[in-house]
Amino acid sequence: MTPLRRFSLFLWFLLSHLPPVSPGRLLMPVIFLGSWTALQAVHVQDSIAFVWAGVLAQAAQIWSTLPVTVRRHRFTFGRASYATSRAMAILLCFLSLQIWWSEPWLSQRLVSIYCALYATLMALGVWGDSDIINRFAPVSKDSDAPLDFRRHLLKLYAMVAILVIATNETLIALDTALGTRVVTLSILPIALHYFFAITLLLTHPPLDDSDA
Repeated sequence: MTPLRRFSLFLWFLLSHLPPVSPGRLLMPVIFLGSWTALQAVHVQDSIAFVWAGVLAQAAQIWSTLPVTVRRHRFTFGRASYATSRAMAILLCFLSLQIWWSEPWLSQRLVSIYCALYATLMALGVWGDSDIINRFAPVSKDSDAPLDFRRHLLKLYAMVAILVIATNETLIALDTALGTRVVTLSILPIALHYFFAITLLLTHPPLDDSDA
């Protein structure tokens, strides 16, 4: 088999095994872009429109993932963790602060801070914190998913968070137009979804059905 044919077969295998983007993952960028467009249409000031569009998108994402988070914690720990309630309170404070300050750079910087904290938690899980592993890479009691695979997932989660920080801070540093920031940050979750899926396929073999 020629190298070109081998590469073509590998590329076909890779693309055919990519998971589709779920509606939940599309919710945040759609609301962000849609809210920005609607607020621009009624001539709201650009900076205020950016902040409100971002807050609405973040709130929608939190609301849509909350039931899944609660079910996951109940499944893993037998109850909804108190840490979940504290995390929700902190996120609501972040949203309120953005509305009160109404500065695009602050909204983006808070996202960077959140991602930095998230990446730090993932690093602690990779280094052996079992509580973090169970929270962010949970498995059922009868699952045979290896610990190395779960730690590998945390590494990829941390890498995705770092890419968000890099993109976010680059947009701030270059002082790009707010419209450009909205489009870039709306595309970013979809791009990161495929980055994660491709990287996982390239760096770790798929688990058997019995290990999932």
